[in-house]
Amino acid sequence: MKIRLLSAALLAGMAVAQVASAQDFDDRWYLSGSAGYNLQDEDRRTDDAYALGLGVGKFISPVWSVEGALNYQNPSFKHNSDLLWSQYGVSVDLRRHFISEGRNWSPYVLFGLGYQRSEEEYVPTGGTTSPLQREDGNLAAKVGVGVQSDFSRRVAVRAELATRFDFDDQSYAAESGTDSSGYPHQMEESYFSDVIASIGVVIPLGPEPTAPV
Repeated sequence: MKIRLLSAALLAGMAVAQVASAQDFDDRWYLSGSAGYNLQDEDRRTDDAYALGLGVGKFISPVWSVEGALNYQNPSFKHNSDLLWSQYGVSVDLRRHFISEGRNWSPYVLFGLGYQRSEEEYVPTGGTTSPLQREDGNLAAKVGVGVQSDFSRRVAVRAELATRFDFDDQSYAAESGTDSSGYPHQMEESYFSDVIASIGVVIPLGPEPTAPV
Protein backbone atom coordinates (compact mmCIF):
# COMPACT_ATOMS: atom_id res chain seq x y z
CA MET A 1 0.00 0.00 0.00
CA LYS A 2 2.78 2.41 0.93
CA ILE A 3 4.56 1.63 -2.34
CA ARG A 4 1.39 2.33 -4.30
CA LEU A 5 0.85 5.61 -2.47
CA LEU A 6 4.46 6.61 -3.03
CA SER A 7 4.23 5.73 -6.74
CA ALA A 8 1.03 7.72 -7.10
CA ALA A 9 2.61 10.70 -5.35
CA LEU A 10 5.66 10.51 -7.62
CA LEU A 11 3.48 10.35 -10.73
CA ALA A 12 1.40 13.29 -9.52
CA GLY A 13 4.56 15.26 -8.78
CA MET A 14 5.95 14.54 -12.24
CA ALA A 15 2.67 15.64 -13.86
CA VAL A 16 2.68 18.90 -11.90
CA ALA A 17 6.32 19.50 -12.79
CA GLN A 18 5.59 18.90 -16.48
CA VAL A 19 2.67 21.32 -16.42
CA ALA A 20 4.74 23.96 -14.66
CA SER A 21 7.59 23.43 -17.11
CA ALA A 22 5.22 23.74 -20.06
CA GLN A 23 3.81 26.99 -18.70
CA ASP A 24 7.00 28.81 -17.73
CA PHE A 25 7.21 30.34 -21.22
CA ASP A 26 4.81 31.25 -24.00
CA ASP A 27 5.00 28.32 -26.43
CA ARG A 28 2.10 29.27 -28.69
CA TRP A 29 2.56 29.05 -32.43
CA TYR A 30 2.89 32.46 -34.05
CA LEU A 31 2.76 34.11 -37.47
CA SER A 32 5.31 36.71 -38.56
CA GLY A 33 5.41 39.25 -41.36
CA SER A 34 8.14 41.69 -42.30
CA ALA A 35 9.09 44.33 -44.84
CA GLY A 36 12.55 45.78 -45.33
CA TYR A 37 15.39 46.63 -47.64
CA ASN A 38 17.83 44.22 -49.26
CA LEU A 39 21.33 45.59 -49.84
CA GLN A 40 22.41 43.42 -52.75
CA ASP A 41 25.93 42.07 -53.09
CA GLU A 42 27.67 44.38 -55.61
CA ASP A 43 28.85 41.38 -57.62
CA ARG A 44 25.24 40.57 -58.53
CA ARG A 45 25.22 43.75 -60.66
CA THR A 46 21.72 44.54 -59.35
CA ASP A 47 20.20 47.51 -57.54
CA ASP A 48 19.17 47.30 -53.91
CA ALA A 49 15.52 46.36 -53.48
CA TYR A 50 12.65 45.99 -51.06
CA ALA A 51 12.27 42.62 -49.36
CA LEU A 52 9.19 40.85 -47.97
CA GLY A 53 8.99 37.99 -45.51
CA LEU A 54 6.39 35.65 -43.99
CA GLY A 55 6.92 33.04 -41.31
CA VAL A 56 5.43 30.65 -38.77
CA GLY A 57 7.19 29.54 -35.59
CA LYS A 58 7.16 29.07 -31.84
CA PHE A 59 9.33 29.23 -28.75
CA ILE A 60 10.77 25.80 -27.95
CA SER A 61 12.31 26.96 -24.65
CA PRO A 62 12.22 30.17 -22.59
CA VAL A 63 15.06 31.64 -24.71
CA TRP A 64 15.03 29.76 -28.03
CA SER A 65 12.55 30.10 -30.90
CA VAL A 66 12.42 28.31 -34.26
CA GLU A 67 10.69 29.67 -37.35
CA GLY A 68 10.06 28.62 -40.92
CA ALA A 69 10.24 31.70 -43.17
CA LEU A 70 9.63 32.71 -46.79
CA ASN A 71 11.36 35.67 -48.46
CA TYR A 72 11.01 37.54 -51.76
CA GLN A 73 13.02 40.27 -53.53
CA ASN A 74 12.71 41.69 -57.05
CA PRO A 75 15.61 44.06 -57.86
CA SER A 76 16.59 45.45 -61.27
CA PHE A 77 19.88 45.06 -63.09
CA LYS A 78 22.10 48.14 -63.00
CA HIS A 79 23.24 47.79 -66.62
CA ASN A 80 19.81 47.01 -68.14
CA SER A 81 16.54 47.59 -66.32
CA ASP A 82 14.65 45.75 -69.09
CA LEU A 83 16.14 42.44 -67.97
CA LEU A 84 14.24 40.74 -65.16
CA TRP A 85 15.76 39.34 -61.99
CA SER A 86 13.98 37.93 -58.95
CA GLN A 87 14.94 35.95 -55.88
CA TYR A 88 12.87 34.04 -53.36
CA GLY A 89 13.46 31.31 -50.84
CA VAL A 90 12.62 29.44 -47.68
CA SER A 91 14.63 28.99 -44.49
CA VAL A 92 14.52 27.56 -40.99
CA ASP A 93 15.65 30.26 -38.55
CA LEU A 94 16.78 29.69 -34.98
CA ARG A 95 16.83 32.68 -32.62
CA ARG A 96 18.46 32.91 -29.21
CA HIS A 97 16.64 35.59 -27.19
CA PHE A 98 18.39 37.35 -24.29
CA ILE A 99 15.40 37.88 -22.01
CA SER A 100 15.61 39.94 -18.84
CA GLU A 101 12.93 39.94 -16.14
CA GLY A 102 10.96 43.17 -15.96
CA ARG A 103 11.81 44.15 -19.55
CA ASN A 104 9.22 43.76 -22.31
CA TRP A 105 11.76 43.51 -25.14
CA SER A 106 14.85 41.43 -25.75
CA PRO A 107 17.77 41.37 -28.19
CA TYR A 108 18.54 38.16 -30.04
CA VAL A 109 20.98 36.49 -32.39
CA LEU A 110 19.82 34.61 -35.48
CA PHE A 111 21.09 31.55 -37.32
CA GLY A 112 19.31 30.25 -40.41
CA LEU A 113 19.68 27.65 -43.14
CA GLY A 114 17.56 27.28 -46.26
CA TYR A 115 17.05 27.23 -50.01
CA GLN A 116 17.27 30.30 -52.26
CA ARG A 117 16.09 30.42 -55.88
CA SER A 118 17.21 32.93 -58.52
CA GLU A 119 15.57 33.76 -61.85
CA GLU A 120 17.89 35.81 -64.05
CA GLU A 121 17.37 37.11 -67.59
CA TYR A 122 20.50 37.72 -69.65
CA VAL A 123 21.70 38.40 -73.18
CA PRO A 124 24.67 36.20 -74.14
CA THR A 125 27.78 38.04 -75.33
CA GLY A 126 27.95 37.93 -79.12
CA GLY A 127 24.71 35.97 -79.31
CA THR A 128 21.05 36.62 -79.87
CA THR A 129 19.57 39.94 -78.77
CA SER A 130 16.55 38.16 -77.26
CA PRO A 131 17.06 37.55 -73.53
CA LEU A 132 17.46 34.06 -72.17
CA GLN A 133 16.59 33.06 -68.62
CA ARG A 134 18.49 31.15 -65.95
CA GLU A 135 16.51 29.51 -63.14
CA ASP A 136 18.56 27.98 -60.38
CA GLY A 137 18.28 27.10 -56.69
CA ASN A 138 20.99 26.95 -54.06
CA LEU A 139 21.78 26.44 -50.40
CA ALA A 140 21.64 29.64 -48.33
CA ALA A 141 22.76 30.46 -44.79
CA LYS A 142 21.86 33.46 -42.64
CA VAL A 143 23.25 35.14 -39.53
CA GLY A 144 21.95 38.26 -37.87
CA VAL A 145 20.91 40.24 -34.82
CA GLY A 146 17.67 41.85 -33.80
CA VAL A 147 15.36 43.00 -31.06
CA GLN A 148 11.82 41.82 -30.35
CA SER A 149 9.13 42.87 -27.89
CA ASP A 150 7.19 40.28 -25.89
CA PHE A 151 3.57 39.17 -26.37
CA SER A 152 2.18 41.34 -23.55
CA ARG A 153 0.46 43.62 -26.08
CA ARG A 154 -0.83 40.68 -28.13
CA VAL A 155 1.30 41.65 -31.13
CA ALA A 156 5.08 41.78 -30.84
CA VAL A 157 7.30 44.06 -32.92
CA ARG A 158 10.61 42.88 -34.39
CA ALA A 159 13.54 44.76 -35.95
CA GLU A 160 16.31 42.75 -37.57
CA LEU A 161 19.59 43.09 -39.46
CA ALA A 162 20.93 39.95 -41.14
CA THR A 163 23.40 38.80 -43.77
CA ARG A 164 22.33 35.99 -46.09
CA PHE A 165 24.96 33.94 -47.92
CA ASP A 166 23.52 32.62 -51.19
CA PHE A 167 25.75 29.85 -52.62
CA ASP A 168 24.84 30.62 -56.23
CA ASP A 169 27.80 29.85 -58.50
CA GLN A 170 25.93 29.94 -61.83
CA SER A 171 25.12 33.66 -62.15
CA TYR A 172 25.66 34.92 -65.70
CA ALA A 173 26.11 38.51 -64.49
CA ALA A 174 29.09 37.45 -62.37
CA GLU A 175 30.85 35.19 -64.87
CA SER A 176 34.08 35.97 -66.68
CA GLY A 177 34.10 37.67 -70.06
CA THR A 178 32.65 41.12 -70.70
CA ASP A 179 30.93 42.97 -73.48
CA SER A 180 31.57 46.61 -74.41
CA SER A 181 29.51 47.84 -71.45
CA GLY A 182 31.52 45.81 -68.96
CA TYR A 183 28.76 43.26 -68.44
CA PRO A 184 29.22 40.74 -67.03
CA HIS A 185 32.17 41.66 -64.88
CA GLN A 186 35.38 39.61 -64.87
CA MET A 187 34.89 37.50 -61.77
CA GLU A 188 33.41 34.12 -61.02
CA GLU A 189 31.48 33.99 -57.74
CA SER A 190 30.85 30.94 -55.58
CA TYR A 191 28.45 32.81 -53.29
CA PHE A 192 26.84 36.21 -52.71
CA SER A 193 26.30 37.99 -49.41
CA ASP A 194 23.20 40.18 -49.20
CA VAL A 195 22.33 42.35 -46.20
CA ILE A 196 18.65 42.57 -45.20
CA ALA A 197 17.31 45.20 -42.79
CA SER A 198 13.67 44.65 -41.84
CA ILE A 199 10.93 45.48 -39.39
CA GLY A 200 7.92 43.30 -38.76
CA VAL A 201 5.25 41.94 -36.47
CA VAL A 202 4.87 38.64 -34.63
CA ILE A 203 1.31 37.50 -33.87
CA PRO A 204 0.78 34.62 -31.40
CA LEU A 205 -2.07 32.21 -32.14
CA GLY A 206 -4.61 31.13 -29.53
CA PRO A 207 -5.29 32.27 -25.97
CA GLU A 208 -2.49 33.36 -23.67
CA PRO A 209 -1.26 30.42 -21.55
CA THR A 210 -2.26 30.34 -17.90
CA ALA A 211 0.56 30.96 -15.43
CA PRO A 212 1.34 28.02 -13.10
CA VAL A 213 -0.14 28.18 -9.60
